[in-house]
Amino acid sequence: MQLQSGFSLIEVLVSLLILKVGLLGVLAGQTLAVQQVQDALQRTQAVAFSTMALNELAGNDALLPAVKELTPYTELPELPPCAPPTQCTPAQITSIQLHQLVSRLQQAATGKLHQAALCVTPQHQTVQLTMTWQRRLKQQAGNASLCSADAQRAQLILTASQG
Repeated sequence: MQLQSGFSLIEVLVSLLILKVGLLGVLAGQTLAVQQVQDALQRTQAVAFSTMALNELAGNDALLPAVKELTPYTELPELPPCAPPTQCTPAQITSIQLHQLVSRLQQAATGKLHQAALCVTPQHQTVQLTMTWQRRLKQQAGNASLCSADAQRAQLILTASQG
């Protein structure tokens, strides 16, 4: 009987199979980590935008009726002919703020917050701001409202007191 030296073909194939399963597990973990980072980045940008919008609403009560629902498809309002050294009227200031909000939302919707929408609902002494956006790697389903969340849309709700 002769002693065997080296590996048999079956041993090599089994070790390659084990290595392949391990590498596929690492790859799946990496893919999940990238998706989680993208989700965290989207949520961070949504919080920053929502906070900025709440600050604008807190600074100008006249802006509240104009900001019921803003989507990337909202028509960009024209800027009024108001510039220093002339004084701007409160209506012109509201129009400028609305123009800036819509412009920033459209920029966010073409960047990381795909199909972003901002909806404001006054409730007694508070204002509820709802921001939704299309999740990455998801397909837009039907004609669902942009202000409602589902499996394809993420949602952030902020509530602030009025006055």
